[in-house]
Amino acid sequence: MLWHTWESIRNRADHKPWTENVWFKGCIPSHAFMMWMTHLDRLPTRSRTASWGTQSIDICCVCNIFQVWFLLTKRLGYSPFLFHTWTAFMEWLSLRDSVCPPTLRLLVGQATIYTLWLERNNRLHNSIFSTAPATFKRIDRLVRNAILARRNRKKFRNLMLQWLTYD
Repeated sequence: MLWHTWESIRNRADHKPWTENVWFKGCIPSHAFMMWMTHLDRLPTRSRTASWGTQSIDICCVCNIFQVWFLLTKRLGYSPFLFHTWTAFMEWLSLRDSVCPPTLRLLVGQATIYTLWLERNNRLHNSIFSTAPATFKRIDRLVRNAILARRNRKKFRNLMLQWLTYD
């Protein structure tokens, strides 16, 4: 009854195609939230805070860890490549191919964005720098834990095998 009331009074916005890359069944809520904030360009990056008039250096402190993407794309069964734009990354997440299941690609993409933001904060605020292999290992652990926690769901049953195939 309450649901029907809510549906009748709320304003429905148009469906945004990118939301399927953020809010999917089996997502990790904190990772999905980070992905949502990233997509809407709402994270306080150095370039954003500089545009607010704060005293900050307008360069990315994690731009040099592209090796993480090479390790991840290789683990997913692709030839290593980089994303040069956010749009290219979002299109890759939406891709339907025979190389990697969409759920695994989404899980890995979100875990990567989440982990890179944590790495950025550690570098910027704590002066703690992780190597690309250490960052990859952190992402690997997040993905394994997510798959294991959801292993009884249909979409997750074979994901661990797929994730470890190109190890």
